[in-house]
Amino acid sequence: MALWDNVKKALLGDPAKHAAQAEQKPAERPAPEASAPDPAPAPTGDVGDYKAVRIERGKGGWGGPLVIQPTTQRNLIYSVTGGGIHPLAQRIADMTGATPFDGFKSKADFEQIAVAVIDCGGTARVGVYPMKGIPTVDIHNASPSGPLMKFINETNFVSGVKEENVHPA
Repeated sequence: MALWDNVKKALLGDPAKHAAQAEQKPAERPAPEASAPDPAPAPTGDVGDYKAVRIERGKGGWGGPLVIQPTTQRNLIYSVTGGGIHPLAQRIADMTGATPFDGFKSKADFEQIAVAVIDCGGTARVGVYPMKGIPTVDIHNASPSGPLMKFINETNFVSGVKEENVHPA
């Protein structure tokens, strides 16, 4: 149980800290849904030699299409699939010139991630990256669900994606 608590704390932050911050905010502040991060942040910084790709939903998938444009600040193709760099993440990296990154073996700051490639058919990773403002590509045919579904929309999430669903933008 302690491991799960540590994982939740790493992904979602410290609940005690959030509760303390909430007590300090004025009562007229809008509900959390109104202050959700931008679904797919505009590229910040120099795009350098990076190329953009268009990622479309696969058969039976949901969301998108997403246009991913890595920058010098957001240059990681974050593969969170549990088996090294997923072939889909590698294809996106090869087409954009960005760096593939194994999110299970190491950790990177959210501000460095151009796109997260996940293999989640459930509710955890499906919502975590959209909640943090990171475009998310799921290899499974997932759609918004679970406690974080309010952060998932067609402009920051696409599912059912296969390698043939990635094209130059």
